[in-house]
Amino acid sequence: MTDLNTAAAGLSSMLGMRPLEGIRVLTVENFLAAPYCSMWLADAGAEVVKVETRDGGDMARRTSPVRQDAQGNPRGLSLLRSNRNKKSITLDLKHPEGKALFTELAREADIVVENLRAGVMDRLGIGYAELSRINPKLIYVAISGFGQKHVLPSPFIDYPAFDIVGQALSGLMNRPERQGDRPTYLGFSLADIEAGILGAYGALLALIQRGRTGKGQMIDISLYDACLILNEISVAMYSGQKTKSAPGLHAVTAPFGSYETKDGYIVIAVLGEHIWHRFCEAIGMPSLKDDPRFKDGVSRNRENAALTAAISPWLLARTRREALDTLLAAGVPAAAVNDVEDVFDCPHAAAREMLVTLDDPVWGKVQVVGNPVKMSGVPPIETRLPPALGENTDEVLHGWLGVDDARIAELRARNVI
Repeated sequence: MTDLNTAAAGLSSMLGMRPLEGIRVLTVENFLAAPYCSMWLADAGAEVVKVETRDGGDMARRTSPVRQDAQGNPRGLSLLRSNRNKKSITLDLKHPEGKALFTELAREADIVVENLRAGVMDRLGIGYAELSRINPKLIYVAISGFGQKHVLPSPFIDYPAFDIVGQALSGLMNRPERQGDRPTYLGFSLADIEAGILGAYGALLALIQRGRTGKGQMIDISLYDACLILNEISVAMYSGQKTKSAPGLHAVTAPFGSYETKDGYIVIAVLGEHIWHRFCEAIGMPSLKDDPRFKDGVSRNRENAALTAAISPWLLARTRREALDTLLAAGVPAAAVNDVEDVFDCPHAAAREMLVTLDDPVWGKVQVVGNPVKMSGVPPIETRLPPALGENTDEVLHGWLGVDDARIAELRARNVI
């Protein structure tokens, strides 16, 4: 893959500044949702300072799989997924001086991002109400299972939640095709990642509004809400027609899903009658266009079993490549069903720089996903390694607050930092 640090250095003068250069972000984050949110802000040029506990920091540092660094400290592989381009400081937020230092840092920040359980920051005395009082321009992004009490409080607000809870409550776990009646966990952190996207989006909206009003605000993101918007077609269809699609099927059309060929699976996406007509011609079965069972998308969806039986012989007689060449040439959306190892050989992923390499001192060279937002006037993202725990404590306290070395030594001796 391309060395993005070299590319960024060569293009920076030509392409100009990153959009968020000069923006300061202070985070109190664990695992994935908030770390993803702040990583995308860091990719865009913000100075992101990750506030971590002295006794281990972000749980991603010690969640398996884990390797030990030269000093015997744990370095979890999960840390590499969502913490590039950040700085780390250690701070005891339960210590009065630790809270005071955090408050001073928040006074200098543009954005605070946190994904603690709802209300924890308030109980510590460093929640939105307190911080906005001392910094009215502050944008405060809170990501939680069910939202915060400040905006639109949920009756579920006190329940604990991980990613899977959002997937379950939103109905998404009933959407994949499955065996028997058991709902299916989607197998990846969809709620966390989507909540991180929404948190970054909300922060940017608030920055624009602050430019007009001079005031900050809270951005309140719920994992449940983040999943529910992804199930929007099911919501609309049930509200409008009181219908529910069978698991694994599109709500309003067919063929739309995975189909077996001679040597593996492909997906076919027929949406709209013009594509249906192209599909029928491409597979040499133009008579299907006039079959009353398949007159429109909803009808084809209802008669999906019969439709699949009709088209399967054509598919099973061809390899994936042969079927795809025919369908794509006819303008029918289709693709191979990749497994993860296939992505590493995918020319699109390479051309779009969607796999970036981190040369980690513990894990070696590890490829992680890149940033999907490509901008014509911005250099490619940097790929600085996630920081060691507390690596930037002195730098940040010097740079943000002007704390001198003697004071820093005193704070460290008293276990505040």
